[in-house]
Amino acid sequence: MSTARTTPRRRLAAAVLVALAVTTGAAVTAAPAGAAPAGAAAAAGQSPEQNAVAPFPVKAWVVGAGPTGFLSAQSGSRLTYRWTRYEDGATTVLPDSGYLTARRTDIVATGSGDGVFTLRDMGAGTDPLEIDVRPLGDGYSLAAYAGTRLVMKKANATGGTDLHIVGKPNGLLVDHTVTGLPADAEIAGITLDSPESAVVRYTGTVDGVKRSRAAVLDIATHALVDEYETPDVPLSGIAVSATHIAWVEKPANANAQVVVTRRGTTETVRHDLGTTANAAIQLVGDWVTYRQFATYGGGAWDPKFALYAHSLTTRETVKLLEHTTSATPGPLGTQLVRGGTFDQGEGLYRIAPGTDGTRPAVTLVASTGEPTTLELVKPDVPDTIDFDRVTAPVPFAWTFSRQSTRVRVELVHTATKKVWKPEVYHRGGGVVRFEWDGMFVSHNVNIPAVYTVPAPNGDYTWRLTAEPLDGIGPALEKSGTFKVLRKVVPHDFNDNGTPDLLVRNSSGELSLVNTSRPLGSWTAEPGTPLGTGWNTYDQLVALGNVAGSPHADIVARDRSGVLWLHQGTGHALAPRVRVGGGWGIYRQITGGCDLNGDGRADLLATDASGVLWLYKGTGSAAAPFATRTKIGGGWNVYNKITATGNIGGAAAGDLVARDKDGVLWLYLGKGDGTFATRSRIGGGWNAYEGIVGFGDVDRDGRADLLANDDGSTYAYKGTADWRAPFEPRRAIYSYDTLDWDATVF
Repeated sequence: MSTARTTPRRRLAAAVLVALAVTTGAAVTAAPAGAAPAGAAAAAGQSPEQNAVAPFPVKAWVVGAGPTGFLSAQSGSRLTYRWTRYEDGATTVLPDSGYLTARRTDIVATGSGDGVFTLRDMGAGTDPLEIDVRPLGDGYSLAAYAGTRLVMKKANATGGTDLHIVGKPNGLLVDHTVTGLPADAEIAGITLDSPESAVVRYTGTVDGVKRSRAAVLDIATHALVDEYETPDVPLSGIAVSATHIAWVEKPANANAQVVVTRRGTTETVRHDLGTTANAAIQLVGDWVTYRQFATYGGGAWDPKFALYAHSLTTRETVKLLEHTTSATPGPLGTQLVRGGTFDQGEGLYRIAPGTDGTRPAVTLVASTGEPTTLELVKPDVPDTIDFDRVTAPVPFAWTFSRQSTRVRVELVHTATKKVWKPEVYHRGGGVVRFEWDGMFVSHNVNIPAVYTVPAPNGDYTWRLTAEPLDGIGPALEKSGTFKVLRKVVPHDFNDNGTPDLLVRNSSGELSLVNTSRPLGSWTAEPGTPLGTGWNTYDQLVALGNVAGSPHADIVARDRSGVLWLHQGTGHALAPRVRVGGGWGIYRQITGGCDLNGDGRADLLATDASGVLWLYKGTGSAAAPFATRTKIGGGWNVYNKITATGNIGGAAAGDLVARDKDGVLWLYLGKGDGTFATRSRIGGGWNAYEGIVGFGDVDRDGRADLLANDDGSTYAYKGTADWRAPFEPRRAIYSYDTLDWDATVF
């Protein structure tokens, strides 16, 4: 409990105007604390001129506030000081820097090191008042601006410090020494509340005892009028009003407490702040507001800098602002705080006494235009990406309302629900981005490795979650759409612009394996299941688009000789459709390239007598093949024939055939469904169970060949030279992916 010593206090005159003559003969008119501008509204701290929301500079803090406007300081290459009127938002940029305000007034002041101080009344717009204290002698130092007066300190002859109130009424320099201080006073701090009052913290000898005190200074009478003993603990904040005095005590190893005493009594209210940090306080009516000290200059936001108010009557505590960066006393017992609320965003807020002790009124008086909640300002995502046309990774970017964020992004393929979560990086200005090369990252659950595979074509949704790292406001969730395009390529069953490998294992399970990446790696991405029961077929052929859709199809012959069509959907295979019976007469069936130049994939088959037959594709799912045409005889010398596409450099599709000795032969297509005379590729090909032509696996513009033995698969890259059509083989898939007796097509 504080002990108070009370002397008579001067009642403040709300309407008194102090006219001071300046050296040029002009006058400065100053309104003391409590004085209201013309037409003052009934609500405390609110006048009609202050109803509109003025602009507040970004990255700035409030320095002072008076009846007609406020002073802000904006960081940059140098500090920029601006005076802004509430009435119309008109702004005056002040020259140079180093400005302060006389609290709760429109007076903006600067001082030089040589003892000359300049006071400008921004509300009245009159000529500046200059106070030169040099005629008073040496040793004066400024403690605070009090309206048109200066509170100054000066060492006395006994080793203590005196306080002086210096002014210039009627053009005459006047110096009053503050009464009530002990001669040996050591001034610990001076907190100005208004042009009429301040709190002086000092240590000195009173009644023969060394004491620490907080005293209320009546500036007009230049006397200490109330004094209160202060505890022997650090004090981090102090405030005074006409009815109360308050400070923040910081005991060692304990939370800080706001201590509020009704002036002239020992009635004290204590409120635990729940933190050991320093706090700034102010008295607003029957409430004390408090906030942890934030860094001036509009630095990083922090929820611990929120503004709270504690009732001195009901002991209720409420949050007024989500965060703050600066604050100053305002006119008519108000407080002006730079901070933010979720409803109205960032700016300067007036905290005014509520009616009949109700919670303080919070009003936005100047706005930066920034939201306090995290907002997405602009997504920069293309509507359509054609990966056959772009030459570089495609940038995806999102601009947020502030920089301190943790952002997670997902790309979701609509048809397959496949998800990729790219790593994003932050750039200046709240921009988060990544660059996409059209690949998805895929993980093999059986092997500790990461793979990139081409993302499928089609519609996508991007989804992002952004969390404010400063903890202010909820996380932000946004989404949008885009489309991926690529041209149709042979043997592409998952619509990602690259050929795929179809594999049937010994149990009859069919799966799709991406072959484009990592080409030459020791293992592959896990296969995508396409169904079971495929061991009912004895011939499986991937022959491209024969049914009219843009996706690759397959035909399969069952053991009764019926041929079935499975249309591709871009991410699966549709249920089978019967093509026809009687296909059991053929020893081998192959397809997958255009042999007659009509733009549609065709089918080839050899019968038991060695005749090669051509089934031209029609593009119709109901009847995918035309009546067969005989190509020629003698093909029973081959135990494997494979349509390869163009591997010899000409325009038409070609054919390779393996004889019983393991020699592989090349038949160049003429473009009319027939072939040129064969040429020898090489021997040793009887080591392979399957030989598959499936298009351009490495995207170099040339068709390639795949061959598999027991569990291993090899790529033969095409050269487009019929004399040596393939490079040496390279292993691309291991036993981790394929069964030993798998059928590859």
